[in-house]
Amino acid sequence: MKNIQTIVLMIIAFTIVTSADTTVTNTSIGFTAYLPANWTAVQVSDSQVTLYDTTYTFRSQIMVKKHVRSAAEYPATLDWTRAHFLAYMLVTQYSYDPFGAVLYFDSSSSSTQNTQWAPEAFSEFYTIDTALGTWNEYMRFTESNNYGYELYAIGDTADMKNNIATYAGIIRMITINDLPVSVASIAPGSHYKRTISINPIKNAGMYTLSGKRCQGASMNAAALYLRASIPYMSIKGK
Repeated sequence: MKNIQTIVLMIIAFTIVTSADTTVTNTSIGFTAYLPANWTAVQVSDSQVTLYDTTYTFRSQIMVKKHVRSAAEYPATLDWTRAHFLAYMLVTQYSYDPFGAVLYFDSSSSSTQNTQWAPEAFSEFYTIDTALGTWNEYMRFTESNNYGYELYAIGDTADMKNNIATYAGIIRMITINDLPVSVASIAPGSHYKRTISINPIKNAGMYTLSGKRCQGASMNAAALYLRASIPYMSIKGK
């Protein structure tokens, strides 16, 4: 429990210990990121960019993924963000194999990207095949006008827990280059944490629990579990 409390404090009061030597602006996805020395950005597709440390001192990857926000499916402001954050929480905790535990989350109105609401979660994933070990993911969802964004870091348990302050710091400093939507208070506002065991991850493929494929040039970074249990859920707003 002490280790989890430390991680939560690191996420809440993050500090990037390396200097932000590079500013990356991506016009196709619409964001600006401030990266430490030796970090780079690789365009995976017209809707996804991977950020990673070229020296692999930080072995996990950061992804920025853009989605078209359907006004018919998500007619109200923040519906897309609410639906995808809720789906992520449900899939993480209630899938069979692989399965996960949410160690921390913040869905309060103070969790923002730019000025728009951006709920976040830090999770650990497991599989019945214990030889594959465990991995972690720091996840944020946000939206701006006609688009929704996933911003997340994913990698092996040890690296993610040791360097969560850096990954969270880079993600939180990303600016979405679009007009922000309004910030809205939402319940629950509390944080959730759970005591878990930690095992090192071994070689595997490049998928998250929710089915997100981790592509890009940094394939030598931390390996992730190959098979998603079910396709990613999408819950329509009312």
